[in-house]
Amino acid sequence: MDLENTLREKAKIFDRALNGALTPKEPKIIYDAIRWIPLSGGKRLRPIIAMLSCEAVGGRSENTIPLGIALECLHNATLIHDDIIDGDKWRRGLQTTNEKFGLPLAIVAGDGLIGETYRMLSYMAPPELKSMVYKEIIRSIADAAKRLYEGEAMDIEFDTRYDVTIPEYMLMIEKKTAQLYWLAGKGGALIGKGSNIQVENLARYGVLFGMMFQIKDDLLNILTDQASLGKQTLGSDIINGKCTLMLVHSLQHADKKDREKIISILNNKKITQIDVKKIIEIFRETGSIDFSQNKLKEFSEKAKQCLIVLKKSESKEILTALAEYSVIRSY
Repeated sequence: MDLENTLREKAKIFDRALNGALTPKEPKIIYDAIRWIPLSGGKRLRPIIAMLSCEAVGGRSENTIPLGIALECLHNATLIHDDIIDGDKWRRGLQTTNEKFGLPLAIVAGDGLIGETYRMLSYMAPPELKSMVYKEIIRSIADAAKRLYEGEAMDIEFDTRYDVTIPEYMLMIEKKTAQLYWLAGKGGALIGKGSNIQVENLARYGVLFGMMFQIKDDLLNILTDQASLGKQTLGSDIINGKCTLMLVHSLQHADKKDREKIISILNNKKITQIDVKKIIEIFRETGSIDFSQNKLKEFSEKAKQCLIVLKKSESKEILTALAEYSVIRSY
């Protein structure tokens, strides 16, 4: 199976639906801002996991399209707000919404995408879905949104702390990054009329996948040519003082001299690429990069175990391959 080609084909199906849902209207300027990041590309893994989860329990993937659009709208709203918080200027090789349209319109665009989230969910209302299933999906997306802002607050707090523990970090990314994957797995299985155990396991698969995605993104930020990621600078997470698993692990395991060096660099408002490389070298010496890679493999195995409750199918095979791909992806 050519996984990347399979993902591209499913993403194309979804992109057509997303483009139709985010139709430009008046005033043009705000709809241009709303559409800027969502239609700029992206892997579309959240809607794809919803499709696959639905198919894997015997449902029709097209029935998850409104949920998938809702997931992408909410996800992109958080990206816009993240970029505002971090002061980022680039995303996916393009200017961020705040850089291109200005801060006021970026804030409104993020709010607009949250509104679009719930507009899309309205298309799933009974009789398209059973009333209890619909209520569970609405409740779940509200729960996911709640955990998202809790995780975002934790992430902001962690930027000023050097005593963050690994369990604290894991809880933060479970809340901030994994929740929409949790909802993709759970919502897709609910729409496909999966059993309770299938819904529970696919939701758990989503959580593990989302946590893998964040850890892998953090690794790529310091190990990969940033042009391939649509960014401009190696180690932008370090420059921005972002809390990552490597940083948390390294601060716990570095000797006093290296720990003080890390903190001194992070406290410098003018971090250079030489400084970034110094910290990356400490990450290597403390085994923090290897620790993060091993955590990816651990989560991948746990994610695949979640799929045991599914019957053999192409969708199950793709979900399995996705869990493995998350460990080795290069962008």
